[in-house]
Amino acid sequence: MGSVLGRVAFAAAAAFSASAARSYCPGTDKGFSGYSPNYYSVANEFARSQYVVLASMKREIWLGEDGKPKALKGPFQFGGKRPWGFDPYMGAYYDVRVQRSFKGTAPSHIRLFSENSTARFWLESNRTYLLFITRDEFDPPIRYKLTIDTCGNSTELTRHKDLLREVRRLAARRR
Repeated sequence: MGSVLGRVAFAAAAAFSASAARSYCPGTDKGFSGYSPNYYSVANEFARSQYVVLASMKREIWLGEDGKPKALKGPFQFGGKRPWGFDPYMGAYYDVRVQRSFKGTAPSHIRLFSENSTARFWLESNRTYLLFITRDEFDPPIRYKLTIDTCGNSTELTRHKDLLREVRRLAARRR
């Protein structure tokens, strides 16, 4: 995820092949040291996560390439309403309100970083999400931030109620 060159290489590969986009997910690519066919199983992602929570996005703050807040100014790549990959933004902070924590003692409000790439995870206001949150390293000036794995199981809750049942089962095992 981290470097500009890496984002460019990934975006170019993703534009030509859906399988190339999937190979960017480190746990599923046999070329990465962390390869495991079950890397993105719910149980494995639950175990890797610092927090697993139900949350809703309250605020989105876009960051310029210097890492400082920057107002959105289009037009954006692919005619989108927000930056996407090659637009001049480092990413966005999503301030989320935690409704329930299944793993970890999550604070009531968390700031997540979402890198501006073609594989990013979008959060929308007024929706509830099941989020698997980890702490990852990004290029300076961002450095270490809480984030969501774009290849993982984080999702809008209305789409995957069965996933919530599995997370509840995993959380109950930990008690």
